[in-house]
Amino acid sequence: MPDLKSPRVLLAIAWSVFQLYTAYAGLYDLLIQLPVHVAFATALGFLTEPTPDSPEAAEALRRRRPRRRLDGALAGLALLCAAHYVWHNGRLASRMATVEAPLLTDVAVGMLFTVLLLWASWRHIGPSLVVLALAFVVYAFVGPWLPGFLAHGGESFLTLVDQQTLTTQGIFGIPALVSATFIFLFVVFGSVMSHGGLLRCFTDGALAVAGGTRGGAGKVAVISSGLFGMVNGSAIANAVTTGAFTIPLMKRAGYRPEFAAGVEACASMGGQLIPPVMGAAAFIMAETLQVPYSTIAIAAAIPGVLYFIAVGVMVHFEAMRRNLPVLSRAELPRLGAVLRRDAHLLVGPAVLVWLLVEGRSPMFAGFWALVASFALSWVRRGTRIGLARALAILADSAQAAMPVALACATVGIVVGVVATTGLGLKLATGIVGLAGGSLLGTLLLTMVAALVLGTGLPTSATYIITSIMAAPALEQLGIPKLVAHMFVFYFGILADLTPPTAISTYATSSIAGAEVWRTQWLAMMLALSGFVIPFSFAYDPAILLISASWVHIAWRTLAATLGIVMLGAGLIGWFRAPTRSYERALLLVGAALLILPGFWSDVAGLVCFAVVWLAQRASQRAPAPAPAASVVSPRD
Repeated sequence: MPDLKSPRVLLAIAWSVFQLYTAYAGLYDLLIQLPVHVAFATALGFLTEPTPDSPEAAEALRRRRPRRRLDGALAGLALLCAAHYVWHNGRLASRMATVEAPLLTDVAVGMLFTVLLLWASWRHIGPSLVVLALAFVVYAFVGPWLPGFLAHGGESFLTLVDQQTLTTQGIFGIPALVSATFIFLFVVFGSVMSHGGLLRCFTDGALAVAGGTRGGAGKVAVISSGLFGMVNGSAIANAVTTGAFTIPLMKRAGYRPEFAAGVEACASMGGQLIPPVMGAAAFIMAETLQVPYSTIAIAAAIPGVLYFIAVGVMVHFEAMRRNLPVLSRAELPRLGAVLRRDAHLLVGPAVLVWLLVEGRSPMFAGFWALVASFALSWVRRGTRIGLARALAILADSAQAAMPVALACATVGIVVGVVATTGLGLKLATGIVGLAGGSLLGTLLLTMVAALVLGTGLPTSATYIITSIMAAPALEQLGIPKLVAHMFVFYFGILADLTPPTAISTYATSSIAGAEVWRTQWLAMMLALSGFVIPFSFAYDPAILLISASWVHIAWRTLAATLGIVMLGAGLIGWFRAPTRSYERALLLVGAALLILPGFWSDVAGLVCFAVVWLAQRASQRAPAPAPAASVVSPRD
């Protein structure tokens, strides 16, 4: 039972109840719904202590604890700002249509709300996003004095405050709308799944399927983290929850601590790449492109599966190279027993997928999948969600959604400035010019921009900014809009694995007792296919199921699959047996040729594969079988 005497817990529960009520009954006017949503997030941000990431941060946190009264006052101010929008909604909504000048009190409340939002964002997201938002505010003012394509007519102070805080184009724009509708609901859904026992179902099911194979512990991590990520959509939450089980299991099976931590970080991050949930940025993409969310999910299916195949292949080759032991089948769960025990937990995700495929909105699908999951949790005593567990879900969901909501509202400042100044189109033209009109050059520049931004920003913020600044450059070169946005979406997520701010690797390396820097580089190697696949669908969108026959889609999928198998073999140094230098080179070259589309490149890639296959077969250097004693228990 959560502490119901805590103002933070009560506020979190109230926020979740508000969100669930509007998901069922319908949204209020956006100038009520979104200010209330952002105010809840801001107030909860002040009432929640930031998580210290170092001894120095912990000491600073200890010194500031006497300031809790100030935090409570700031939280109250945020809620009062929302009350202003609710009380004056009729006037604020009508003045948007009549272009009536705002009152002084409206401007004052808007400025105060913005300061509180940025303050809370600084505390829970860090300074990068806040500094970026403030830099764009400065850009809005100094436009007339800037050189070249960066110049614009400039904005007056009152116009900027009006646009950013009193309309649905700035802080209360599309990012905040997606946070207030789809994202929060799916955070609650993931929490219900977690509290209801779905994680145990996935881990036991993965143990039953792959635990008895060579290096099965690593494959269990990939499968269970992928499955849980499909309904969770949060890399860090996935890494902490599944990693607490899979990382010790991998270490006992003989994997190096850094490798085990890297595998879990990659698999957890990949949950944002594979349907049906995919994380916050995917919902923002659907709203930005004005397409059904199911369109995004269907397009992402094949690349997402390819990513997990690539990670699983490298885990397998590493196990073969190190001749790791096999988990004891006597102590592994049976798949039939797992399904008999937990089949009812799979109904919620099944309802979600069915409704999305039927074309229902993510909000509708998420709400009724949530209802189904809650109701069916009562089938078995061990999975029942009673009052105490339900209150814990409401509180935990709000805490998990808070930093996402803060990021979405803060990045709305950037989106609003870009829209009013026309910076997006200017930057797109500049990127194309810098790349000399080359598609590959533009793709590489876009990738670098997304990775650099992603080192300091949350995934959703990275996607939003790169989608309005870099994706248009790809569209100018003839890449379909969905493909361009999927490209920046991928690299916005992959930025979570690039040093030095690969957040999930800090969590997994802590669990594994591994060195963080080595974990981050190993995680990047394991996720290398994720860096290559976007280039593949940028040149040929067949694997996104766009503008291609089923024969072409099947061929591109098979070629890409063989390519990532060769990539994994080349990186690990094992195929059918240990690879020699020239075999490793052929594997890596052939992988690139097969992953990147083209008839002759496919032929050359197949030749590389055939040469290595025949060479290893001729050498007959098959790995020796594991000794009978090399068996470990998954429960040791």
